[in-house]
Formats: sequence, structure tokens, C-alpha cells
Amino acid sequence: MKFPLLATIVAATALSGCASYRTNSNITSEPTSAVNSKINVLIIEGVPDKKYRELGPVEVSVKKLTVFHKDPTKEQANEVLIEKARIIGADAVIKVTYKSGIGFTTWGYIDAKGTGVKLSE
Repeated sequence: MKFPLLATIVAATALSGCASYRTNSNITSEPTSAVNSKINVLIIEGVPDKKYRELGPVEVSVKKLTVFHKDPTKEQANEVLIEKARIIGADAVIKVTYKSGIGFTTWGYIDAKGTGVKLSE
């Protein structure tokens, strides 16, 4: 009788947290228009070859919620960077850096930060 109960507890724990990742950012507002969602945003770890105007910092954190999920990836962090860059009207995030590890409140995370910019034509 103890085995089915234990199996149920293990299965419930493994399946808990259907939303397996949580994101945080320094940019909290929503896009001001549907046009923002169409902006193609570049992620550049260095600086672009063309002139640009800085709009401000873009910082995000992607955290996994349970030990059973895969560690967050750079690609996931880039998706959130792009989403937040669109909110401020940026068409690129430059000088992007990444940091990952395990935190006090998460089983694993990746932080990404850079500068949102508007590239010159």
C-alpha cells in the first residue's frame, strides 16, 4: 500500500509546475502597439558596425522552477531579451552578456543583459 502512495507523490512532484520557467526583467510594461511585435530585433554580443542610438538597458532572467526541468538556455534568454527590446522600441540589443547558475530561489537560471539600441539607417 505504501508503494502506490509513494509513486503518486513522486509523479505529482515531477509533473508539478507545468509552467517550468519564470522570467523577470527590468522592463515591465507591455508593448504600446501591435507594430512593436513585428520589429525584428538583433542580438549582438559585441557592438554593431553601424551607428546607433542607445535607448537603455535591457536585463532579463530566466529561471527553472523545479529540479526536473532542463536548465534555461541562451536561446530562451534571447527570446525574452527580444520581447523586452520591442517594448522600448529597440531594433537591437548590443553588448549582451550571459551569466548562469543556481540561486537561492531557483534550481537554475540564466541572466542576460545588454543595451537596447536603435540602429541608424
